[in-house]
Amino acid sequence: MFLHHAAKGGWPVILTAALLIYPAWAGAQEAPSEIPAPEPIREEPLPPESLAQPALPTPIPAPAPLSLLETLTPARQSLHLEPDAQEPRLTPGRALFQLGDTDGAIDEYRTALRVHPTVAQAHLDLGTALMAKQDWRTAMTELQEAVRLDPTLVQAHYSMGTIHYTRGNVQSAIKAYQEALRLKADFAEAHYRLGLVLKVAGRDKDAAQELEAAALAGLAKAQYFLGNAYRSGHGVEKSQIMAITWWARAFEQNLPEAAQALTQLRRLAAVKGTLQTKQSKAAAEAFKNYCDQLWLDFPDLDRAQATETVGTTLLKPGRTGEALPVLLREAYALNDISHAALVQLYEQGLDGQLPPHGQWILSYLESTATDGATASRIALARIYAKGLGLAPDLAKAKSYLKGLPREEAKRILDEITPRLRNRSKLLDITSIASTCRLACLTGRSRTARRMFLPSVRHSVQPHALDVWAHRRTWVPSR
Repeated sequence: MFLHHAAKGGWPVILTAALLIYPAWAGAQEAPSEIPAPEPIREEPLPPESLAQPALPTPIPAPAPLSLLETLTPARQSLHLEPDAQEPRLTPGRALFQLGDTDGAIDEYRTALRVHPTVAQAHLDLGTALMAKQDWRTAMTELQEAVRLDPTLVQAHYSMGTIHYTRGNVQSAIKAYQEALRLKADFAEAHYRLGLVLKVAGRDKDAAQELEAAALAGLAKAQYFLGNAYRSGHGVEKSQIMAITWWARAFEQNLPEAAQALTQLRRLAAVKGTLQTKQSKAAAEAFKNYCDQLWLDFPDLDRAQATETVGTTLLKPGRTGEALPVLLREAYALNDISHAALVQLYEQGLDGQLPPHGQWILSYLESTATDGATASRIALARIYAKGLGLAPDLAKAKSYLKGLPREEAKRILDEITPRLRNRSKLLDITSIASTCRLACLTGRSRTARRMFLPSVRHSVQPHALDVWAHRRTWVPSR
């Protein structure tokens, strides 16, 4: 639905919905249409590995992080020892808020403000909790007080932008987000929200610039909407290649909307023959050009032949770690050569570098088979019929061949299941032989001949001839 509306120019509807999509607070119970406080800015600490001393023979394990309840207890104790301290009074409120007890957190913040009414962070924390309760008016009052006490509080300006937009004040929301970005230029979420609000205000070009800033910072939602802008040509020059590029980046971060957009475009590009339209031909060409564009990311590679891909070229010198993600991008972009390479890697692996039967390749095949990709369905039929990396399942193998022309499906099934067919015939002959042996032992030789001889004549199994040659041993000696 997102892609459909974007293509039709229904941006205001899309962007209004997008602004209502927000990270859920831990433990908070909210209706889908509500807007809570945005995520706070977090400065990510260095991972423990980067702080380890290389001289130590064995790394010292980092202590397990304290639970919220374990954090709450010492904070209460600190309050008894230092009743006038600022930070211990805020800690219980934050812990309760993360536990989902918003009312308890609000009470703690208000208690802290009665003792320290001029602490800007306390007003910000209270405003954030009130936003989770959708008490927009009171929350705005607290945030404004926080900004008055400390104009450099980036999160306060950002949260005010969210409240302004929720209450229909688009221009005020734009100013609040811009102020947050003036204080912190690399605030990706603020770029993203500002881009959406600018789009609602009809400033498509400015919106695209903000979305691009957030997309370059790695924000999947921004990458998806920037792809939509390139697909529709709103604020940027229309380009299906760029749409695919940004959707692919968002898809790699598991954004469902991006997966849906790419699936729809792949289905359009897969139309061939007399059913192919101008749009489907353009989509197929866009995927091809996207694969060609990947060469620009590896200027050190030489393309010896036009049929080579970046992924297969990287495999030759053993650059497997770089090759695998590129092969996936190319295969998802309908590149048959990269698809075949992935299937071969699944079935055989790569000597000393990659074991066979990788689950990530199987996931790719199942995903594209669900989209209707014939090559992936055939590959999965072979994998399940032969039991490559999983238990053999002939019924499931046949299910992947449904929808193909009957003769083609039969040919593929005959090709991938010869051992199963031969084993079935052998079991049939053995079963008949056992029945005939019982008939001979009970003195019914003519019955045995009538049952078994036609099977011998029509069988290509040497086993059947061998069984009939030893039929006299079945008759008991007199």
